[in-house]
Amino acid sequence: MKTLLLIMIFVCTVATVNAQKVKVGADRGVDLRKYKTYTWAPERGSANPLIHQLIVNAVDEALAAKGLTKVDKGAEMTIVSLAAVEHDMHTSYPTWSPTFNSISTGVAVGTQSWPVSKGTLMVDISDTKTKNNLWRGTATHTLDHGPSGDMSKDAKRVEKVIKKAVDKMFKQYPYPPK
Repeated sequence: MKTLLLIMIFVCTVATVNAQKVKVGADRGVDLRKYKTYTWAPERGSANPLIHQLIVNAVDEALAAKGLTKVDKGAEMTIVSLAAVEHDMHTSYPTWSPTFNSISTGVAVGTQSWPVSKGTLMVDISDTKTKNNLWRGTATHTLDHGPSGDMSKDAKRVEKVIKKAVDKMFKQYPYPPK
């Protein structure tokens, strides 16, 4: 009986450690509610086009629920996604990041580089005209399974976790709680 209890505690602990974590940041100096249209950047955020399409579909659905419209031309915002599936990588924090901005530290700091761990899904929204980053959602432990060689199987495996991650991200759109 004790052994069974110990095994259950271990399984619950492992499941908690590997649970999907979502973080969102936004430029509070910009009224994100004024933006009504968006488009996707031409770059694909995943080497697997099926996974990229799952991400696009989930984000499109989340933004439509927030009242935003996807357009081909004249969009106010541009969206880029990044899926770190095969290896770790680096990206940059915008200057409004609470960790690095002058309001929280008293020191003016430009863009900072930070690592993106394997298994991370990131969605960036920027102002189309100024190219300034407006909002970023990051979900870790989302794409932890590396590619198997079967793109369709890989996409099927992550379909639900991508949807869950995007839903968690956009619950905090336009601004995460302080």
